[in-house]
Amino acid sequence: MSSPKHVALLLAGCGVYDGSECTEAVSLMLHLERHGCTFDAFAPDKDQVHTVDHTAGSAAEEPKRNVMVESARIVRGNIQDVKKFDIKKYDAVVAPGGFGAMKNWCTYAIDGVEKYEIDADVKKMLSDCLDAKKVLGLTCIAPMLLPKVRSGLKFTLGKTTGDNFPYVGTATDAISLGANHVECDNKDIVVDEENKIVTCPAFMQDDTYYAVFMNIGQLVDKVVAMM
Repeated sequence: MSSPKHVALLLAGCGVYDGSECTEAVSLMLHLERHGCTFDAFAPDKDQVHTVDHTAGSAAEEPKRNVMVESARIVRGNIQDVKKFDIKKYDAVVAPGGFGAMKNWCTYAIDGVEKYEIDADVKKMLSDCLDAKKVLGLTCIAPMLLPKVRSGLKFTLGKTTGDNFPYVGTATDAISLGANHVECDNKDIVVDEENKIVTCPAFMQDDTYYAVFMNIGQLVDKVVAMM
């Protein structure tokens, strides 16, 4: 009997506006377990850019909150500093969306498309995954990390038009950076077979929690099949 596949889950905090999108993060965990996979969670051990009051949408820089400490809320405290990530121990890397992905893993939400930079440890994690030909699964806005890792990769950020796609500018920005962006709704996924990347829109499309859960299930199904 073969041993279960082992996956690294990258988190960016806890909460859609300043961290990881919780529905997407938990959906990844549940679908991995549905397939019998085990996983370890990682996050940068550094301060968040700011903390957002999710009832009002207002952001405050004080008091400081730590990305890894906040991420630990999602995984019942079982979290590691991303600096400790070792690709040799894992069959895949997966990551949910949420604005924290664009604030705490990179600066896209702060500096915009022309100036944003990716956290060095997050970049190493993704680069190591691609170099080792392990599978990479990214949901929602998380694929916007990829243009800062390697040019010309194939992925989706949803669609560039449509009333139920509120973040069409992000897909347009990815295209401007040379990404091979594929239009997709959250009934489907996009696969870069050559580079072993699986992406899905999830909450890049306005839809229900269950629809997002099912879309991420499609992504995890493919990630597991490619391991």
